Amino acid sequence: MRALRAFAFAVGLSFTAAAALTPDVAAAEQRIAVVDLQRAINEVQDGKAAKAKLEGMMGQKRAALEAMEADLKGRIEAYEKQAMVLSDAARQAKEQELGQAQMTFQQTYMQTQQEIQMAEMQLMDDLIGKLRPVCEKVASEKGYTMVLESNTGVVWSAASVDITDTVIARYNAGG
Repeated sequence: MRALRAFAFAVGLSFTAAAALTPDVAAAEQRIAVVDLQRAINEVQDGKAAKAKLEGMMGQKRAALEAMEADLKGRIEAYEKQAMVLSDAARQAKEQELGQAQMTFQQTYMQTQQEIQMAEMQLMDDLIGKLRPVCEKVASEKGYTMVLESNTGVVWSAASVDITDTVIARYNAGG
């Protein structure tokens, strides 16, 4: 029984020693870089063009919503001025009409917000898809075994492992 315990202890000790050595060996072989994809998206030429496109789309949608809102406010003000002289049936019909108009405005507003979010997500996904191979190429050339996105879970990194500037320059130069 003692021999069995001694053997189990020795095996456990050897696994512990192997596990303790493995991270050091693995860490010695690993070279990790970071990239700030959000900054890259904002600074590459395609990102600036996408941002301008989104802002143009948002401006058009905002103007349409503002016109719709102004019309609705005008109709509400007109109703408030006429409400005292309208019959009960006419007042109820007008209130129902205005309620429907308000609901339509709110639905249009929500739909517009969703359209803008979807367009932004699509543009960002496209840019990330184009930036990823550039990141991979830069990392491979510099001998990095892993690239982490600096805005997702990286608390700190040395500036020497940040490849964002290189990725931006390489992307703008065509890959």
